[in-house]
Amino acid sequence: MSSTVPLLPNPDGSPANFVNPPSLKAATYSVTITLMAISVIMVSWRLHANLKITKKLQLDDYFCVLAWVLATVYSVIVMTATNTARHIWDVPLSAIDASWIKRSAVLGTIYGPAMWFAKAAILTMYLRLFGVKVWMRWCCYFGIGFLFCAYWSLVPVSVIYNFPHGNEKWDLAMEITSATAQLAYVIIGLVSVVGDLYILVLPFPILLTLRASWKRRIGLGVVFLTAIIGIVSSCFVFALRVVLWQNKTQDSTWNVAASYLTVVVEMNAAVIVSCAPAFAAWWKLILKDSNIVASLRSVLNSSKRRLLLGSSPKTDKSEEPAPATSTAYISLDSLQMRT
Repeated sequence: MSSTVPLLPNPDGSPANFVNPPSLKAATYSVTITLMAISVIMVSWRLHANLKITKKLQLDDYFCVLAWVLATVYSVIVMTATNTARHIWDVPLSAIDASWIKRSAVLGTIYGPAMWFAKAAILTMYLRLFGVKVWMRWCCYFGIGFLFCAYWSLVPVSVIYNFPHGNEKWDLAMEITSATAQLAYVIIGLVSVVGDLYILVLPFPILLTLRASWKRRIGLGVVFLTAIIGIVSSCFVFALRVVLWQNKTQDSTWNVAASYLTVVVEMNAAVIVSCAPAFAAWWKLILKDSNIVASLRSVLNSSKRRLLLGSSPKTDKSEEPAPATSTAYISLDSLQMRT
C-alpha cells in the first residue's frame, strides 16, 4: 500500500502531514508507562503482604497476577501501535498493514479475560474477607459468574470478526469488516460501568456494621472507594466505544487510539484497585511496625514525656526507649462479621 496517500483526505483540504502531525503517541507512552510502573509496584506489595500475613497466596492473588500479566501485554502492544495514533488524514495507507491488524486482533481478544481476572480478583477477595455472610457470598458468586459470561463472550466475538477466515487476509478490507463487532464491545463497556458500581457498593453494608471504631471503618471505606478510579475509566471507555460504533466521525484512527489509551487506564486501574486493601495491609505491616519506625516513635514519645514533665533526661531504666518489637498485624480477615 502507498506510504504517501492518506487513509482519507483532510476535511479542510490541507495536504497530509506524515512528518510531525498531531498525535496521541506521547500521551500514550507517558500514561501507559506510568500505570505499568504503578501496577507492578502494587502487585508486588500485594503479594508480599499476603505472603507475610497468611504465608501463602490466595485465589484472588492468582487472579490479580493473571490480570496484571494480560494488562501488561495489552499496554505494550498499544505502545507498539502508536504509528496510527493520529488523525486519519495524517495516517498513510501503508500504516494499516498485516502487523498492525494482527496487533488489533490480539487486543480485542485479551481485553475480556484481562478485565474478568481483575474484577474476579476483587470479588474473590470479598469472598475471603466477608464470605461468612451468606448474602455476600451469593452476591460475589453472581458477580463472578455474570462477569465471566460477559467478558469471556468477547473472545469468540474477536475470533470471528478480528481474524481471517477462508480466503480472507490480514488487510484493510478485513479491518473494515471487523467494525461489525463494535456493538458487542459497546455492550461490554456498559457492563463494565455497572460491574464497577456493583463492586464499589457491595462491601459497604458490611463495613457499616463492623465491630470496629468509626475511624477504622472510615479508613476501610476509603480503601474500597479506590474503585471510583475504575468507574471513571470505564465511563470514558464506554463513551469512546459509543462514538466508534455510531461512526459519526470519520476520524476513526484518532478515536481508536484514544479508546486504546482509556482501556489501558481501565485495565491497570482495575489491577491497582484490586491491590488497594493489600497495600493498606503492607503499609501497616512493613512501615508502621518496622524497627526503624518503632524506634523513632519511641524516641519521639520519650522526648514528648520529658517536655511535658519539664525534667531533664534520666538514666533510669524506666525512661529508656522501649525496644522495638515485632507486632502481629491484624489483617482485614479479623474484621469480618461473625454470625
